[in-house]
Amino acid sequence: MKLTPIIAALRSRCPRFENRVGGAAQFKAIPEAGKLRLPAAYVVPAEDVTGEQKSQTDYWQDLTEGFSVIVVLSNERDEKGQWASYDAVHDVRQEIWKALLGWEPDP
Repeated sequence: MKLTPIIAALRSRCPRFENRVGGAAQFKAIPEAGKLRLPAAYVVPAEDVTGEQKSQTDYWQDLTEGFSVIVVLSNERDEKGQWASYDAVHDVRQEIWKALLGWEPDP
């Protein structure tokens, strides 16, 4: 699976991140190279799942390719003294779902 189209879709469809969406290479390099400003998101490969073999003579299987979006948020306290990330997690998750559900990458 090519992750670049997913990264591009999140950059263009999730204004909260202000283009701070990276891939697996940027996520792996966090300790060495520092971090993107927050909030930030990283798209990384996840598990691929294959269905049962449907033919005895050919390879004919369904394949579901997986990816994960890792979101990094600030957890500073807000003006009420509550942790700011409590509701932000819900809001960010909803924004990512809206950006990707029904979206189809260009062939």
